[in-house]
Amino acid sequence: MGRRVLAIAAALLVALLGAAGVVVYAQSADARAVAGQATQQVYIAAAPVPEGTSAAEAVAQKLLVPQSVVAKGVPAGALVSVSGATGALVATSTISQGEIVLASRFGHLVDQQPTSPVPEGKVGITVSLADPQRVAPLLTPGAHLVIYDTFNPRNPKAPSPDGGHLRDDPPGVRATRILLPDVQVIGVGSAVVQSSPTPSPAPTAPDGAAPAASGALVTVAVTPGQAIVLVHGAQTGTLYGGLRGAKLTLDPKALITDDTVIGK
Repeated sequence: MGRRVLAIAAALLVALLGAAGVVVYAQSADARAVAGQATQQVYIAAAPVPEGTSAAEAVAQKLLVPQSVVAKGVPAGALVSVSGATGALVATSTISQGEIVLASRFGHLVDQQPTSPVPEGKVGITVSLADPQRVAPLLTPGAHLVIYDTFNPRNPKAPSPDGGHLRDDPPGVRATRILLPDVQVIGVGSAVVQSSPTPSPAPTAPDGAAPAASGALVTVAVTPGQAIVLVHGAQTGTLYGGLRGAKLTLDPKALITDDTVIGK
């Protein structure tokens, strides 16, 4: 009888210990689950927040709304409060709808004054150059050009423009000179489209040759004195651009005519 009582007591003790172990494990698992599902309040963009909108304005307009999310999914630096100092900061770029907003998205906008691409003390002049004449496709803003001018001289012995644009069948000789030895390119534009009151048929290239190259606009920065020279050359002659290389030496007075081009 005594042995049976001891066996029953031992069985009860084992059962109690097992039950206690299950309870402790369950409680521990619940604690881990709760810890994994801990939440944190952050601000989420309920609608796009335009650049320049202050945090306080975004909250007042309900563009930003507080929301509790799982803590482990919150990115570092998330916006968790909009206090007086934070509320005065503005969105430095547009915040997209649905974003968990980072505090770094708000700050002080840097005053950006519109700047001109024309260097100080220079004039921007745009001239039309055909693709070969603008050394395509190598020409980019920042490059430097030599500008050549071919024109009809009034006096072949002392060449100076006759006031008319270069013609293919001039009555006298033609001359080419270095118009400007060094100009800086600040812009390369799109193709030039020449219009006329009445449309004319496109010229046909002889012997199947490729049609003439389309024109393009090139803007250069020049001094006021160079600007007058360049405008006059564009109005009275035909301009050609050459891309300058390093350590280049040019004779600004160099000039040839139809009579001197082959050494006459």
